[in-house]
Amino acid sequence: MKFSKNDTISFEGRTLTVLDLLGEGGQGEVYLVSDGADRYALKVYKYEVHPDFRYNLKNNIEKGSPSPSFLWPKRLIDFEDGRIGYLMDLRPKNYVSFVSYLTGKSAFRDLSTKLHWCIELCLAFKRLHEMGYSYQDLNDGSFFLDPDTGDLLICDNDNVTADKKNLGILGKMRYMAPEIVRGDKLPGGGVQMPDVHSDRFSLAIILFLALCLGNPFEGERLKNYDIVDETSEYEMFGKDPVFVYHKEDKSNRPIRGYHTSLIKYWPMIPLYVKEAFHRSFVDGLTDRENERTTELEWIRLLSRYRDETIRCDGCGKEYILGLGEKKRNDVCPFCRKKTKGCCVLRVGRNVVALDLGKEIMATHLDKYSSAYNEPVGIVLANPNRPTLWGLRFSGQGEIEIKDEAGTVRVVPEGKPVPIVRNLKIKFKNNVIGEIK
Repeated sequence: MKFSKNDTISFEGRTLTVLDLLGEGGQGEVYLVSDGADRYALKVYKYEVHPDFRYNLKNNIEKGSPSPSFLWPKRLIDFEDGRIGYLMDLRPKNYVSFVSYLTGKSAFRDLSTKLHWCIELCLAFKRLHEMGYSYQDLNDGSFFLDPDTGDLLICDNDNVTADKKNLGILGKMRYMAPEIVRGDKLPGGGVQMPDVHSDRFSLAIILFLALCLGNPFEGERLKNYDIVDETSEYEMFGKDPVFVYHKEDKSNRPIRGYHTSLIKYWPMIPLYVKEAFHRSFVDGLTDRENERTTELEWIRLLSRYRDETIRCDGCGKEYILGLGEKKRNDVCPFCRKKTKGCCVLRVGRNVVALDLGKEIMATHLDKYSSAYNEPVGIVLANPNRPTLWGLRFSGQGEIEIKDEAGTVRVVPEGKPVPIVRNLKIKFKNNVIGEIK
């Protein structure tokens, strides 16, 4: 039965009051509830679940969330009629669904914010897999974003389970690895279950959607079907998937006038990111264990992508400068204005384009850090002379700098380091950077 407004639910000595119905799906209803002090979301399953499902959910609650990006179950509730439910924190109102982004109803503030979200997604799944979990049901409806910050929330985490174990939830074909769509048989018997490797394939699809606004396997082959139904999806995503930008097989290229966003954004993506997609969607079709780009590989590639972006003075949009390409971009791809001159900060293998507002992350200064989205520095303009820019760092203490003439001076904590070519910067732990 459904709960109504003002109904009360008692468990573990606590009383919850139902305030509203937030939503309803095939599995159950989600209610807004309060314990008198705080508000939560309560998901209640419509039917009795399998004991294995309850055990898995209880175990996940006890182990705890892999990262703050997961809207993780907090408390399990057993009802007298045999059904179960669980409490979770409410999704803040500043988050919008990934679907609303894909349909054009919402947009990231800029490219750097979008890349922040993509990196957060990869970090979240890296931590999930490190805990021995696989998500198993990646699809566009599970993800939410803050358009202004790029922060991430992942919902529907009741399907998360131990790697290589399945509770009957597979996902949507458009986001599933082909071996899961096909139900491949294993050598020793049984069917291939969702696991870390199938998660990585699905993750690559979500990243492709975020960066290109198109599905990597939907192209010319759509013309073969009067309608896109379960049979056609099985053929496109399971039986014979062909990457739309396959280097050799050009049979499934995006359709002009239909896949407009995909055709527009793919050329703007740096070559090393394109290669990672090609590897996952071509070689990874058959070699699932070795050729699907890992979370850490994606994190490093996407961080490099963000490091190389600059903002056009003409239209205000961000694009890649192309530091690692065969040829740098000499004009903005949006308005065709000539690319401005830009200094870069080199620290080890990291190269960051020093555009106004560009952040320096903890991982730029510490090769052992995993804080890829934690800023420790930012490019700022002098308020009195806006054409003069500097780098202001936090948590680095005093910073020693040496100019091209060999003059050494110390910059106090919180004071900006001038952006001058050939300036050497000595950070704590004797890490050396240079502005070029």
